[in-house]
Amino acid sequence: MGKNGTLVKCIFEYKGKQYSVEDIISYYLDEELALYLYEYGDSSYDNYRADLVRIKYGEDEIPNLTGSSKKIKLINIELEYK
Repeated sequence: MGKNGTLVKCIFEYKGKQYSVEDIISYYLDEELALYLYEYGDSSYDNYRADLVRIKYGEDEIPNLTGSSKKIKLINIELEYK
């Protein structure tokens, strides 16, 4: 990740269990835009969130969900710039 990259650290909750995941964005992502993307934009869809969880915790940890299911809640988001 270069000088303009952003490391997005999220905590998601699904069925009472919390998952700490990271997403790497190759460009600078300001806080306002990050919050929008992960709360309402493409990164808010459950299929995307479930993919992030499965990458870290394994394929069987969480099912394939449809994008609009809204079953995975965003609990926290933090940004780090590199």
